Amino acid sequence: MSSVNKLTSGRLLARSAIWNLAGMAAPVLVALVAIPLLIEGMGKERFGLLAIIWMGVGYFSLFDLGLGRALTKLVSERLGRNEQSELGPLIWTAFILLALLGLIGASVLIVLSPLLVTGLLLVPEVLHDEAIAAFRILAIGVPIVIITAGLVGILEAHQRFRVIAQIRIPLGVLTFAGPLLTLQFTPSIAWATTVLLVSRAVAMLTYYWAASRVSEVLRKPRRIDRTQVKPLLGFGGWLTVTNIIGPLMTYMDRFFIGAKLGLSAVIYYVTPYEILARMQMLPHAIMGVMFPAMSTAYGSDAQRLSVIYMNGSKVLYWAMLPVLAAAFLLGPEALTVWLGEEFRNASTPVVHWLAAGWMINVLARPAFTVLQAVGRPDLVAKTHLAELVPYLGILWWLAGSYGIAGVAAAWTVRVLVDTLILNLIAGWQLRVLRKQVARTLVVVLATGIMFLAFWLIEPLVWRFLFIIALSCLSALMVWPIIWQAMSGKLSRPAHDV
Repeated sequence: MSSVNKLTSGRLLARSAIWNLAGMAAPVLVALVAIPLLIEGMGKERFGLLAIIWMGVGYFSLFDLGLGRALTKLVSERLGRNEQSELGPLIWTAFILLALLGLIGASVLIVLSPLLVTGLLLVPEVLHDEAIAAFRILAIGVPIVIITAGLVGILEAHQRFRVIAQIRIPLGVLTFAGPLLTLQFTPSIAWATTVLLVSRAVAMLTYYWAASRVSEVLRKPRRIDRTQVKPLLGFGGWLTVTNIIGPLMTYMDRFFIGAKLGLSAVIYYVTPYEILARMQMLPHAIMGVMFPAMSTAYGSDAQRLSVIYMNGSKVLYWAMLPVLAAAFLLGPEALTVWLGEEFRNASTPVVHWLAAGWMINVLARPAFTVLQAVGRPDLVAKTHLAELVPYLGILWWLAGSYGIAGVAAAWTVRVLVDTLILNLIAGWQLRVLRKQVARTLVVVLATGIMFLAFWLIEPLVWRFLFIIALSCLSALMVWPIIWQAMSGKLSRPAHDV
């Protein structure tokens, strides 16, 4: 079996997606138990600092300038072309750059720690020394987290998602269990951060051991190869633009709500948004597996690229449709049971708009991923840059005119435009995907009409019956693809989404 067939087989991709999802879901389950205990034991101020430290660890990836994902793409590409001889210079150049960027990031954070604590975050004076110590300990972890991203990138390129999950699950558990452990001795945030740092260091060493087993070039250090710098930074730089603009558009809505409607309105918007965002673990898991697979297939097997793209798109769509339809149709009742009638009245329009928007966003993910996989992250980044100013204008207008419902509507309109543009670009860039992209555009229209029709279904029993029927239909659409993938018979793209 060729390396392309081996690394992009349906059976392997299906298993990789399951392991990837498990690696994401397990820490969330632990968090549900640990967070209330941490709040009670640490107090709100210390827990707030811990939450910022967790966020900081997550956003350290910005320091790597996209090199981790660039490494996944370039290694996958060379594996697909059987150019393993080029992996040594590529991988070691990437790791030298990652180490340098990590050291720069650590130095910046160490210097700025006092300013963050006393100026930006307004930490209570009694916690100043403790918080500064915690941020400086956190700074030591910047190179560790960045280098780990490169090691994970190598494992992803080799489709070793099982190994990644087996390391990620205990690491994710320790993210919450570690502070719980130190809480038994001291509430100090510095000690909790130290445990996080140690667990990340152990994870990095474990990832290195696993990556060196699949890529022996990691065992023999090399000097930087200047010819590899440009492709790494060129690809990673545009990814960094996307990584900055994307969160900016994602989180700007709550700032507009605070400015236009007051902070009390933020909670009515953010709560349903965050719940719906947590439902996106499955799309993240599937796209995480599709990215290296499409990078491997690109340039060596256009038909297999089409197979991966279309069947991955179909599984993703039909898997998420009943979930987000249920969120739309039963969201009001769920809000009443969970948070009360007042919350339901305020947040129901937000749930409706955002559920529709997240469903449309599902249809953007394959195009977003394939453009990066074929080496055109610049097209994605330029699209997001072009959307930013018009989105902010619409957001400001609708927030003032229609409140938090208008903010949710603006977010959904932006997602719709993004989905249409990215799919059109993917079809223009890749001739082999044009038929699939055309079908996707039809499905975007049909999905929009479907969610508009949901507003007309009022009786609760009819909403339940519709969700059951939609779930059965989704199972019928997805099961043949999963069965063929697991049996090794998936060799052609599905005929429709």
